Amino acid sequence: MINIAVRALYSYKGAANYKDLSPAAGMHQVNVSQALSASRDVGLTESAGKRGLYRLTSRGEEYARLLSYDEEQKCRDLLKEVLLENPLWSEVIKFLEISANQERSPLSLVADVERKRGKRWSQSLREGYARAYVSVLEFAGLVKVSGSNIISLLGKRKEETMPAHLDAKNLQPAPALPQILGDFAELSISDYFKVLVKRDLKSLEFFERQVKKDSMLVPWILQEKEALKEVSKKANDK
Repeated sequence: MINIAVRALYSYKGAANYKDLSPAAGMHQVNVSQALSASRDVGLTESAGKRGLYRLTSRGEEYARLLSYDEEQKCRDLLKEVLLENPLWSEVIKFLEISANQERSPLSLVADVERKRGKRWSQSLREGYARAYVSVLEFAGLVKVSGSNIISLLGKRKEETMPAHLDAKNLQPAPALPQILGDFAELSISDYFKVLVKRDLKSLEFFERQVKKDSMLVPWILQEKEALKEVSKKANDK
């Protein structure tokens, strides 16, 4: 629906609201309103001053132009760039980085975002967000759909600059890690450090209590705990 709304706004050649765009979009006004709101959250449109009035951003203009020429792959690539740069999607991107190549429920992604933002959404709203995330992320090539689950296609990204609180002159090469990773859960954070926790439920729960609730480590810890529980369940079923 986002593409339809963006295309209609591009054809309108100016700021517009959902009522203005509904005839050209061929959608009910409620659906157009939702699509415009979603396009704003993505970063393709922005408020034009008055409530409910939208205009295309500079990236949105380029995206709409590509849409008008049926350049679907270029649209996908541009949307991916926009999402990776959009701070509103930072929690989603972190979840995808940590979950790279793993099959996860879209509701796990929603739960992670809900927790980090300190929200309490209804189940219907959670399911709505899940559908929206899947639609946008799949089109952008950041996930692929596997049944009712998603698989992140986004691996760890190299940081362009070192955080200000780290002085490169004082950093020393990390010592070689012992060859015991099979017994440890490992998470690499950029190029600066690795986290190793003994792979058992007691150790993971202890480590979980030491980190802040909004830490990017929490989804990883939960993922490792779920994996252990699944292994234990399969062993008990034999």
